[in-house]
Amino acid sequence: MDTLADKGPGIYTVVKITKPCSKFYQLGIVPGSKIMVISNDRGPIIARVGNCKIALGRGLARYIIVK
Repeated sequence: MDTLADKGPGIYTVVKITKPCSKFYQLGIVPGSKIMVISNDRGPIIARVGNCKIALGRGLARYIIVK
């Protein structure tokens, strides 16, 4: 399984969050949710969760396991 930080643009399903953080739950990033990665070039990862566009730092993105 790869982390969100390892993925390029596309739609992924959250499998697991390795470090529980209330920020993930506030953003709607929970196991089973879909995340669309828009940009993963440099700097933060730009993604869409539901109807919200978010920027996630690479450190936090490494805690999100996706498939």
